[in-house]
Amino acid sequence: MLSPVILFVYKRSNHTRQVLEALAVCQNSKDTPLIIYSDGAKPNVTSKDKEEIEQTRQVLRDFKEQKESDFLSIEIYEAQSNKGLAKSVKEGITKQINKYEKIIVLEDDIVPQKGFLKYMNDALEKYENEDKIWGISASAFPLDNEKMVQQQTFFLPVNSSWGWATWKRTWDKIDFDIESIFQKFSQNSVTPKEYNFGSYYYYQILEAQKENKIDSWAVFFMSTMFLEKGWFLFPKKSLAQNTGFDATGTHCTEEDLFFNTAVTDFVEVNEIPFFIENEGKKQTEKAFQKQFGKPSIFKRIQNKLNPNSPYFILK
Repeated sequence: MLSPVILFVYKRSNHTRQVLEALAVCQNSKDTPLIIYSDGAKPNVTSKDKEEIEQTRQVLRDFKEQKESDFLSIEIYEAQSNKGLAKSVKEGITKQINKYEKIIVLEDDIVPQKGFLKYMNDALEKYENEDKIWGISASAFPLDNEKMVQQQTFFLPVNSSWGWATWKRTWDKIDFDIESIFQKFSQNSVTPKEYNFGSYYYYQILEAQKENKIDSWAVFFMSTMFLEKGWFLFPKKSLAQNTGFDATGTHCTEEDLFFNTAVTDFVEVNEIPFFIENEGKKQTEKAFQKQFGKPSIFKRIQNKLNPNSPYFILK
């Protein structure tokens, strides 16, 4: 048995169907348990939202009936009320990681490529006993000069939630107390400049969490990993595609397009130097600085700290 895939969905039936169909044709899907968490309706739900939630759940039920043989097993958990993405992820992962020890996570707009499961399982196995490694990303970040990066994978001191995987040993370390995080930042004299890898506004996102402007689980993962000096493994090219930018391009911003990199079907998890100061990090940091080092960026994102936006990479 391979590591399970945990999929979190809400009310986007078409997106959900696309993710499920892609998973079913992934290499190694037949040896993979699929566990799906379907969030419930909010207290003041509209009739349209209620209908969309039910449509999404019907997609799940139909898929299980028709495609269960394509997986080792399929489990569906339907929440009676709305938990929100952060709570759903924290509860769902905690339950399943205690059972399986290592897990792979997708959301309803992250479409895996054919080699997604192989890459994730190979990397989970390879780095299982390396405490420095906190997780595996299936999505790639942009590179300033792709030709300079010779390895198919490399380490970064940041995480991503666009298709990722981790172990119980890491998940159990995460501090989900925002006051505790800021206290530790103060004790360790962490500055916004130091935390904002490549001038990306990680610190401002963390402050937004503290001010209850967003509700994110991934900010706690990122901040705890930073304090513990942990790394994430990233591929040079993405093994998952974000389909959340689906307003036919009309409302996509340069930030959205910046993060949605080209995909590939397969990435090999080869032996690479166990070193954070690598060429991949250098080229990623350069790309980030060119994109987010502009003063105008911060003004433009003040009204965009929305964890439900597909551009918001730390959901």
